[in-house]
Amino acid sequence: MILAKNFHTKRLWPALLCLLLLAPARQASAFTIQELLEAASHHPDVEASELASTEGALREEQAAAALYPRVSLFGKAEAYNSPTNLRPMPPTEVNVAAGDAIPFSREIVRYGLAVEAPLYVAKVYRLREKLRYLAEKSVIASRVNLISRQAAVVSLASGYRYLSQLREAVDARLKSLAATGEAVRLKVANGRAAEAELMRIDNSVIALNQQQNDLALKILDVQRDLTKFTGLEVQEPVQLTLAEAPGSGELIGLKLEEAELQAQKKEVERAQAGRYPTLSLYGTISGNDGMAYNTDEHVSRAYNFAGLVVTVPLFDRTVSADEQLARIGECKAEKKLADTRIELTALEKNLTSRLPVVEAGLALAERGLANDVQLLEIARVSFGSGRMSSEEYLRYEAQVLEAQAAVAKNRDEQWQIRAKQAVIHGIDLRGVVK
Repeated sequence: MILAKNFHTKRLWPALLCLLLLAPARQASAFTIQELLEAASHHPDVEASELASTEGALREEQAAAALYPRVSLFGKAEAYNSPTNLRPMPPTEVNVAAGDAIPFSREIVRYGLAVEAPLYVAKVYRLREKLRYLAEKSVIASRVNLISRQAAVVSLASGYRYLSQLREAVDARLKSLAATGEAVRLKVANGRAAEAELMRIDNSVIALNQQQNDLALKILDVQRDLTKFTGLEVQEPVQLTLAEAPGSGELIGLKLEEAELQAQKKEVERAQAGRYPTLSLYGTISGNDGMAYNTDEHVSRAYNFAGLVVTVPLFDRTVSADEQLARIGECKAEKKLADTRIELTALEKNLTSRLPVVEAGLALAERGLANDVQLLEIARVSFGSGRMSSEEYLRYEAQVLEAQAAVAKNRDEQWQIRAKQAVIHGIDLRGVVK
């Protein structure tokens, strides 16, 4: 009994060790579609596009900041080769005959506060409005990027399931042919069937094995692309269930181009504003200290002033060139918007029309598969009793495989359409699939 117990224990430990080693790999590869979509939503490229939208908002703030006053402290130490006035001095300020210290010095320290404030600068106003639209465009572009990546993940996940279902269908046919081939082999050995019958079945098995190899390569490519979009190692297909059909609505691509068009319109206005006058305020509060050159006494004078500056542009050829370029940009944006509207409207109509056709095709494919499975069972019996040739029997096997592929293809096509609908309408796929 002790020997038997030790023997079973020795056999049990390697099995437990294998389970422990394989368990993490299985857990790492078994993901849900929500986990894949969440991983895609935190992909570095998506986060970079979110930073771009934040950058757009900051650029708008930067343009608006140019309209605020600029206040600065200053301090200067100056040395001259001849006595220089601390500030402009009226003739009656100093009694030179009485020996007063004259506020002229060879070394002067100046310090104080300087203020500059734009009161009216049309170009800055237009630039701020342009950047506001560009910031809006960046937000939309970030969302488009996110949903496009989610759609790619759903599309790849659906393609993975399609390829896996094809692989399972081929496996089923291989098992079926293996059972039939074994029965034919016995008949050939007993002289009840020609060896050519067995060779035909063997050729069908070889063709199916070649399909398996092709499917394995395609699955490797899909796994690579899923890793590229999610950063996760997906080793098996995920379940896809429709939570809510992506409804119709505004086309997010049009919003993107409309924001670009509005930005270009503001660029035209900004270029035109180069002809408008500008008005700004400036002022300084300054202290000026030095040693009077005639008495070597310390002298100090304050010098404060404020002023308004009006600048009226009279001739600047660059303004006309800027305006022409801006108008061309506006025209290009209008054409791009019109082209995008035509393209997205046609795509939306096509997808809306295709979905019910694909759904009808799926129902027909499922009915055809059920019939082909029954016909294959009948053909298997007829072939076994010698009432059917191997060529006819193999055609029924091929029909079942084609029917299974048609069902899988229609299911994949449904998800491809839904993913595209989500992209053109800007719908987060985390609420569409579960």
